[in-house]
Amino acid sequence: MQDVHERALMLETVEQLARTRIGPRAAAIDEADAFPRDVYDAMAEAGLFGAWVPEAYGGVTTDLRTNLLITERLARTSGACSLIFANCSDAVAPILRGGSEELKQRLLPDIASGQRIPCFALTEPDAGSDAAGVKARAVRENDGYRITGHKVFITNGSVGDVFVVFARTSDDARGLSAFIVERDAAGFEIGRDERMLGLRGCPATELTLDDVRVPVEARLGEQGDGLALALAALDESRLNASAMALGVARGALDIAVRYAKDRQQFGKPIIEHQGLGFLLAEMASDLNAAWAVLGQAIAMLETQRGRVAGTQCAMAKLFCTEAAMRVVTDAVQVLGGYGLAAEFAVERMMRDAKAFEIFDGTSQIQKLIVARHLDRAGVPVPESW
Repeated sequence: MQDVHERALMLETVEQLARTRIGPRAAAIDEADAFPRDVYDAMAEAGLFGAWVPEAYGGVTTDLRTNLLITERLARTSGACSLIFANCSDAVAPILRGGSEELKQRLLPDIASGQRIPCFALTEPDAGSDAAGVKARAVRENDGYRITGHKVFITNGSVGDVFVVFARTSDDARGLSAFIVERDAAGFEIGRDERMLGLRGCPATELTLDDVRVPVEARLGEQGDGLALALAALDESRLNASAMALGVARGALDIAVRYAKDRQQFGKPIIEHQGLGFLLAEMASDLNAAWAVLGQAIAMLETQRGRVAGTQCAMAKLFCTEAAMRVVTDAVQVLGGYGLAAEFAVERMMRDAKAFEIFDGTSQIQKLIVARHLDRAGVPVPESW
């Protein structure tokens, strides 16, 4: 568990970075929809990417809760910059769980320092929430594999250096494997970035693999371990999405409260009118309840990974992202016409918040996960409840 004093110092550094480097750039990043290399370098200089990497490989000693608090703090100012940070976790997790010692020593120090950007390449045109539906193929050939396939919506794909690519090595239930593919690999083509509704500035990229050859040493874990590696990474990804959503919602709530205290109508600040005051109270309560759900999921994932913990992560993502969407939409309502104007951040925040209900498994997929657990094992709550 992270020392409370160390956590406070780290979050103070993050808040200063958000205030001085990210906040002044957030609107311009969204407008330009271009990867903010200057912000990435500032995060690297502050040592943030090392939070996802163990100290033995050049990272820093943190815990999951601290990392999610960093994610949330960044998202209060910019959802896109928070995703740029959090996405590092998706790719690092399979390397830590399945990579050889040589692979970890070669890749992780540069990822921790920000010299190399890692990407998690799972999603395909016909396989997103259904990870088992991946169609990319990896064919064994002497001392390596040849990978052919098409990936879409890969976060940071156009600026990435190291890609964890999931491909099918057989057609049975354990047919998915994971591989490291580096940017300069022959046959590896980085395609276009999608023009997205929100989280603009954090690329979502199309990738093509045409007979890309990788050595056996580039495989993560054993052949067939890919689905387990993907699902383990997705548990943490769903908590990251939850934290990002709550960060965006907190940023929007802060703006709404300030506006409601300053805006005068009928001779008094609008926060003193019951209609708006009660709406703000509901927003704050939603946010508080969502943090409780997220905290429970973090505690469980840190202590006992498995089906129950994974279901808790699904419930957290479902509850937190939908609560965040309500809060941000209501923040737009509080600002009235100004809430619709691009000049005010809540318009951007509403666009950003919608994405969290979709990626890393839609709200409907989270409900499916929870429903399946109810059917197979009952209510997924700790015995202490």
